[in-house]
Amino acid sequence: MPKQINITVKESEEELSSLLRKAKSERERGRLKVLILVKQGKVVYQSQLAYKLGFTEKTIREWLKTYNSYGLSELITIKVGGNNTRVISERVIDFIATQLTNPQTTVTSYVELQGLIEATFSETIDYGTLYAHCRRKHKSRLKVSRKSHYKKDPRAEAVFKKP
Repeated sequence: MPKQINITVKESEEELSSLLRKAKSERERGRLKVLILVKQGKVVYQSQLAYKLGFTEKTIREWLKTYNSYGLSELITIKVGGNNTRVISERVIDFIATQLTNPQTTVTSYVELQGLIEATFSETIDYGTLYAHCRRKHKSRLKVSRKSHYKKDPRAEAVFKKP
Protein backbone atom coordinates (compact mmCIF):
# COMPACT_ATOMS: atom_id res chain seq x y z
CA MET A 1 0.00 0.00 0.00
CA PRO A 2 1.50 3.36 -0.98
CA LYS A 3 2.44 5.75 1.79
CA GLN A 4 0.17 8.77 2.09
CA ILE A 5 1.50 12.27 2.51
CA ASN A 6 0.28 13.65 5.81
CA ILE A 7 2.11 16.92 6.39
CA THR A 8 0.84 20.46 6.29
CA VAL A 9 2.81 23.05 4.38
CA LYS A 10 2.90 26.27 6.40
CA GLU A 11 4.08 28.59 3.62
CA SER A 12 1.70 30.03 1.03
CA GLU A 13 1.70 28.97 -2.63
CA GLU A 14 2.80 32.44 -3.70
CA GLU A 15 5.78 32.37 -1.35
CA LEU A 16 6.83 28.92 -2.58
CA SER A 17 6.39 29.99 -6.23
CA SER A 18 8.57 33.05 -5.74
CA LEU A 19 11.24 30.89 -4.08
CA LEU A 20 10.97 28.47 -7.00
CA ARG A 21 11.65 31.29 -9.49
CA LYS A 22 14.72 32.37 -7.48
CA ALA A 23 16.06 28.82 -7.01
CA LYS A 24 19.55 28.32 -8.38
CA SER A 25 19.90 24.54 -8.50
CA GLU A 26 17.73 21.76 -9.88
CA ARG A 27 17.69 20.06 -6.48
CA GLU A 28 16.33 23.16 -4.83
CA ARG A 29 13.65 23.47 -7.53
CA GLY A 30 12.66 19.84 -7.02
CA ARG A 31 12.30 20.30 -3.28
CA LEU A 32 10.16 23.38 -3.74
CA LYS A 33 7.99 21.63 -6.35
CA VAL A 34 7.33 18.88 -3.82
CA LEU A 35 5.98 21.42 -1.34
CA ILE A 36 3.93 23.23 -3.99
CA LEU A 37 2.27 20.00 -5.15
CA VAL A 38 1.54 18.98 -1.56
CA LYS A 39 0.15 22.45 -0.78
CA GLN A 40 -2.10 22.33 -3.89
CA GLY A 41 -3.34 18.86 -2.89
CA LYS A 42 -2.65 17.43 -6.36
CA VAL A 43 -0.94 14.34 -4.94
CA VAL A 44 -1.98 12.00 -2.18
CA TYR A 45 0.79 9.39 -2.15
CA GLN A 46 4.56 9.70 -2.03
CA SER A 47 4.82 7.35 -5.01
CA GLN A 48 2.67 9.72 -7.11
CA LEU A 49 4.89 12.62 -6.15
CA ALA A 50 8.04 10.68 -6.94
CA TYR A 51 6.72 9.60 -10.34
CA LYS A 52 5.48 13.08 -11.22
CA LEU A 53 8.78 14.81 -10.36
CA GLY A 54 11.19 12.06 -11.44
CA PHE A 55 12.75 11.33 -8.05
CA THR A 56 12.77 8.14 -6.01
CA GLU A 57 10.26 7.57 -3.24
CA LYS A 58 13.09 7.44 -0.71
CA THR A 59 14.26 10.90 -1.81
CA ILE A 60 10.74 12.32 -1.48
CA ARG A 61 10.34 10.66 1.93
CA GLU A 62 13.64 12.18 3.16
CA TRP A 63 12.70 15.63 1.89
CA LEU A 64 9.29 15.51 3.57
CA LYS A 65 10.86 14.26 6.79
CA THR A 66 13.41 17.12 6.71
CA TYR A 67 10.66 19.68 6.07
CA ASN A 68 8.50 18.26 8.85
CA SER A 69 11.38 18.24 11.38
CA TYR A 70 13.36 21.38 10.53
CA GLY A 71 11.26 23.55 8.22
CA LEU A 72 11.67 25.19 4.84
CA SER A 73 15.07 26.82 5.38
CA GLU A 74 16.72 23.48 6.16
CA LEU A 75 14.94 21.76 3.26
CA ILE A 76 16.17 24.16 0.59
CA THR A 77 19.72 24.28 1.96
CA ILE A 78 21.73 22.00 -0.32
CA LYS A 79 24.63 20.42 1.51
CA VAL A 80 27.46 19.29 -0.75
CA GLY A 81 31.17 18.81 -0.34
CA GLY A 82 31.35 16.34 2.49
CA ASN A 83 34.09 16.70 5.04
CA ASN A 84 36.38 19.32 3.57
CA THR A 85 38.80 19.65 6.44
CA ARG A 86 42.17 20.85 5.22
CA VAL A 87 44.97 18.31 5.63
CA ILE A 88 47.82 20.51 4.42
CA SER A 89 48.59 23.61 6.52
CA GLU A 90 48.80 27.10 5.02
CA ARG A 91 52.55 27.40 5.47
CA VAL A 92 53.12 24.09 3.70
CA ILE A 93 50.80 25.19 0.88
CA ASP A 94 52.86 28.37 0.48
CA PHE A 95 56.08 26.33 0.54
CA ILE A 96 54.75 24.00 -2.17
CA ALA A 97 53.76 26.98 -4.30
CA THR A 98 57.22 28.54 -4.02
CA GLN A 99 58.93 25.22 -4.79
CA LEU A 100 56.81 24.55 -7.86
CA THR A 101 57.02 28.09 -9.27
CA ASN A 102 60.73 28.62 -8.58
CA PRO A 103 62.79 27.93 -11.75
CA GLN A 104 65.93 27.12 -9.69
CA THR A 105 64.22 24.40 -7.67
CA THR A 106 65.86 20.99 -7.40
CA VAL A 107 62.60 19.13 -6.83
CA THR A 108 61.90 16.68 -9.66
CA SER A 109 59.41 14.28 -8.09
CA TYR A 110 56.56 14.24 -5.63
CA VAL A 111 58.54 11.93 -3.34
CA GLU A 112 61.36 14.50 -3.16
CA LEU A 113 58.84 17.23 -2.41
CA GLN A 114 57.26 15.06 0.26
CA GLY A 115 60.68 14.46 1.88
CA LEU A 116 61.54 18.16 1.68
CA ILE A 117 58.27 19.09 3.42
CA GLU A 118 58.90 16.51 6.12
CA ALA A 119 62.46 17.76 6.69
CA THR A 120 61.51 21.44 6.69
CA PHE A 121 58.24 21.42 8.66
CA SER A 122 58.30 18.04 10.45
CA GLU A 123 54.86 17.33 8.96
CA THR A 124 54.01 14.10 7.23
CA ILE A 125 51.74 14.45 4.22
CA ASP A 126 50.26 11.47 2.45
CA TYR A 127 51.66 10.98 -1.06
CA GLY A 128 48.20 10.91 -2.67
CA THR A 129 47.18 14.12 -0.93
CA LEU A 130 50.35 15.90 -2.03
CA TYR A 131 50.01 14.59 -5.59
CA ALA A 132 46.35 15.67 -5.82
CA HIS A 133 47.09 19.13 -4.39
CA CYS A 134 50.01 19.77 -6.74
CA ARG A 135 48.11 18.57 -9.80
CA ARG A 136 44.89 20.41 -8.95
CA LYS A 137 46.28 23.72 -7.70
CA HIS A 138 49.50 24.08 -9.67
CA LYS A 139 48.97 21.81 -12.70
CA SER A 140 52.37 20.31 -11.93
CA ARG A 141 53.82 17.31 -13.74
CA LEU A 142 56.63 16.01 -11.60
CA LYS A 143 57.89 12.43 -11.69
CA VAL A 144 55.44 9.96 -10.23
CA SER A 145 56.59 7.35 -7.75
CA ARG A 146 56.35 3.92 -9.34
CA LYS A 147 57.16 0.87 -7.32
CA SER A 148 58.46 -2.21 -9.07
CA HIS A 149 56.57 -5.42 -8.74
CA TYR A 150 57.13 -7.09 -5.39
CA LYS A 151 57.49 -10.56 -6.97
CA LYS A 152 60.17 -9.41 -9.36
CA ASP A 153 63.08 -11.85 -9.54
CA PRO A 154 66.49 -10.14 -9.96
CA ARG A 155 67.96 -13.23 -11.69
CA ALA A 156 65.18 -13.25 -14.28
CA GLU A 157 65.69 -9.54 -14.85
CA ALA A 158 69.40 -10.10 -15.59
CA VAL A 159 68.51 -12.66 -18.30
CA PHE A 160 66.19 -10.24 -20.10
CA LYS A 161 68.46 -7.19 -19.99
CA LYS A 162 70.01 -6.26 -23.31
CA PRO A 163 73.82 -6.27 -23.47
